[in-house]
Order: sequence, then C-alpha cells, then structure tokens
Amino acid sequence: MTKGRRRLIIFTAAAALFIALALWIKAQYVVPVIMYHKISGTGAESRLNVSPESFKRQMRFLKDHNYNIVSLEGLEELVKKNNFPNKTIAVTFDDGYEDNYLNAYPVLKELDIPATIFIAPALIGTDGYLSWDQVREMSGSGIITIGSHTMSHIWLPGQAEQKLDSEIRDSKRSIEGHIGSGINTFSYPLGGFDKNVRKKVIEAGYKIAAATNPGKKYPRHDLFAMKRLRISRSSDNLAVFWFETSGFYTWIKEHRDED
Repeated sequence: MTKGRRRLIIFTAAAALFIALALWIKAQYVVPVIMYHKISGTGAESRLNVSPESFKRQMRFLKDHNYNIVSLEGLEELVKKNNFPNKTIAVTFDDGYEDNYLNAYPVLKELDIPATIFIAPALIGTDGYLSWDQVREMSGSGIITIGSHTMSHIWLPGQAEQKLDSEIRDSKRSIEGHIGSGINTFSYPLGGFDKNVRKKVIEAGYKIAAATNPGKKYPRHDLFAMKRLRISRSSDNLAVFWFETSGFYTWIKEHRDED
C-alpha cells in the first residue's frame, strides 16, 4: 500500500468517526426549557429561590449571547417542524408567586424576553401569590403567556377521573374566564403525571405540557412531557447557567440520575 493511499484511508476513517460523533452529539440535544419558581431576595430556605440580581444577570446573559428565546407556544411549533434554530431556549415559571410580577416581569419587559407563568386559580389572590389584576396585566403585555398549573396545585397521578377533570379542564376554563383569552399551555405540579393524566391534558385542549424530569423513556421533545431544567441558586454562577442552557445538560442529568 502506498503512503498516499494509507493517508487517504486514515483521513476517511477519521472523517467518518468525526461525522458519527457529531451526529451522536446532535441526537442528545434537548431544547432547554428553564424553570423558575420564586424570584426573591428572601427565602433562603429554598434552593429554588433565585435572587432578582441573579435572575437579571441570567436573562442579560441570554440576550447578550444571542439565544433564540421563544415562548412555550412558539416552541410547540418548532417541535412540530422538528426544526430548532441554534441556541433556542424557553423560559417558564411555576406556581404563580407574586414576586414573579414584582421582580421578574420588569426584567422580561426591559429585555423583551417571552416567558410562560403557570398558575393555579385556587391560589391566586392568596398571600404570596399573584392577584388576578397582575395576571391580566402580564397576559396583556405581549411578553407573558399564562398557563395552567391545575386548579389547586395537587399531585395528579392516582386521582379520581372527576378530580382530574376538575383540576385540568376546569383550571383552563377558570383562567380563560379571568383573562379573556385562550390557555394552551399546562404544567404538571411537581412534575407528576402518568399516561392517563397526559391523556386528560390532551383531551382538555392544551397544545403543550411541561413536565420536570420524565426521564429517558420519553422522547427528547414530547409535546406533552416537555423536559425542563430547574434553575436554582447554583446557577448564580454564570458558567453553571451556561452549561445548563447548552442543550446537553438534560442528557447528562438523566444518565447521572440513573446511577
């Protein structure tokens, strides 16, 4: 074998290996859907309580590094097309705490970042939670999409059929009645769902539902089991936040958690 032919074989093998590796890496990519809870300077008892300063730095990071920030409904369209522009990401909030309005909403407006806030109607107006006036204001801003987090924020698996209908279907109707527009997004409280719960969400007319960690048995982009990443105080470090929003952290987390 000539030296030139040997080099060609080595080059071809290396190129094939590189292509195979690139395709494998691409296959592990999951669009990061980041999940916040409280945005508050207090409440150090919870790791999920992100300070307003950290939240603003994180949102500024997304803008400055040219992330393609889409609403959850916008992500639904991308999933259907199986076409995700580079650095696509979606921002969500669970539970509907009042500090989302006080501390997160002004930042999102300033930076023109779309986000979805999931609320439970039974909690609206109670201590520490949003009021309906605040919900309506944000819903009408063009920045915030309001989604359902059930009627009363309960664990859904194992509930009776009638209770599931009340929590899933009636919460949609309640929010729509208060804000005067359709509700298409849903979030499972505590990430809890099963096949029956998922079916109920689809039958209620939602277009996309956010889970938390449904695991490897669910596809990367199941419209009714969207995988999300909890943002906690560890993400105060922007290097950690960058890694979490890279699109590959979900794969690493799922394999780490099974050990």
